[in-house]
Amino acid sequence: MTLFVMGKELPIIYIRGYAGTQGEVEETTDDPFCGFNLGSTHIRLDVNGNADFFAFESPLVRLMSDHGYREVYDGAIQTAKPIESTARTKSIWIYRYYDPTSKTFDRPGGRRLSIEEAAAGLFDFIRTVKDETGAAKVYLVAHSMGGLICRCLVQKLYPDKSASAASDIDKIFTFGTPHGGIEFNLGGGIIERVRDLIGANNSDDFGPKRMAQYLTPKKAGAKGKKFDPRELPGEAFDPARVFCIVGTNAHDYEVAMGLSRTLVGPQSDGLVQIENASVHRSHRAYIHRSHSGRYGMVNSEEGYQNLQRFFFGDVKVKAVLCDFTLDFAPGPKDDKDTEISYQFEVEIAIRGLPILMHERSFDHFCPVPLNAEQYAEQMKKGVKGKKGGLPLFTSFLMQKLGRGGTMRYMLRLAVFCRKFREGSFLVRDHVERLPLWSDRVVLELAPATPDSEAPFSARYSWVSQNLEPVTPIELDAADAKGDGQMDVFIDLPRRAREILGEKARLRFETSVWD
Repeated sequence: MTLFVMGKELPIIYIRGYAGTQGEVEETTDDPFCGFNLGSTHIRLDVNGNADFFAFESPLVRLMSDHGYREVYDGAIQTAKPIESTARTKSIWIYRYYDPTSKTFDRPGGRRLSIEEAAAGLFDFIRTVKDETGAAKVYLVAHSMGGLICRCLVQKLYPDKSASAASDIDKIFTFGTPHGGIEFNLGGGIIERVRDLIGANNSDDFGPKRMAQYLTPKKAGAKGKKFDPRELPGEAFDPARVFCIVGTNAHDYEVAMGLSRTLVGPQSDGLVQIENASVHRSHRAYIHRSHSGRYGMVNSEEGYQNLQRFFFGDVKVKAVLCDFTLDFAPGPKDDKDTEISYQFEVEIAIRGLPILMHERSFDHFCPVPLNAEQYAEQMKKGVKGKKGGLPLFTSFLMQKLGRGGTMRYMLRLAVFCRKFREGSFLVRDHVERLPLWSDRVVLELAPATPDSEAPFSARYSWVSQNLEPVTPIELDAADAKGDGQMDVFIDLPRRAREILGEKARLRFETSVWD
């Protein structure tokens, strides 16, 4: 039984990010595709950070070559009318909201649109695209501030119009969007207050006051509840239909002579801090790319591979470490006030790609943390009868890209223990980069036999035991839901169970994705 169907190929609208100076505005408007057509010939290949030649043609070219998309420029306008009617839905559109600000055309220009005005223009643009293509919905792809325009659109503008964003928008994909605003490690908050007070070139759009204004519908208000800019209400738009690319490479962001990356700190993409680059409950991938530039996330293989699988993939896989136990009590050699934190490194690779789809590591300042309080919360979820455990990643696969429909991917998992006293890291017994346990598991999903209740058969192997996935996973009625959903459970190696408990295992929640 095969239930998987390729994701819908709908019109794609690109929305670019913040142009701080007038010069950046002119550079944006001088390009028909606002920079989304730029490719790169660099990829970081080795542990020393050395760069070598690797051609990434650009996201737009790849959408055209891989999926048959078309651009829609016809002289001075964007229109799908010259395209045959049956192919109009596979079209790429650019929302050029900086044109009123540009002075390069024969009009005064120079007036910056507010976030609300840009969102209103995007609302009209979506309706135009739907009318021209006959598509039921569109995909939105946004870089940086462009994602905030999308957020304003679905969280404020649609509700204020008593309309449904989901009736027009199928999925939203953001690159390096400051969903939680832009904060600085230096200045103790003074820099942010000055920025938000002066608001030069709409820079206060990244502060909490303005964000609350353009993300809150009129009828809701913000009284009696602390505003959380990363909260995307489900009634406005389903966070499960949002994917956020989180950059972890601050070093290669070279805007303003490196001043930005100095201000925001190493836990960032050079402009947006890691913890602020996603909305709650959304899908996300951490990639070692900077906010923009030659090592930027938009013109990267990592960004594109996540984008095409989120839009057009047919299999969703969520990995959860479940049924584990951890000891947060200080050992006999520790002081009583010692605090313990466990941290997990996670890497995801898919067969046939030279890049990692998702990477959370110490080197990039973004392992998955679990302290005593967070661990207690995870245990509480399990007690309530929910699917408890520590989420490790969610990724999407494309069956047509597998060998004969067979998909193979790898998860690397490493567990580290860190000890602190009064906030300071204890190094007395510490050996740097030495995990309590580390291994890789390779999983393979193959088309199932016609009489099977499950949508596919599954095999796995821990790389410490075998490079090829040779161990079949037997499914019972509880694991195979019969509707394209299946839970795959994998036992951990002996060493891992010594650390995480005898019952610890990995749960791969696998389902049809549309």
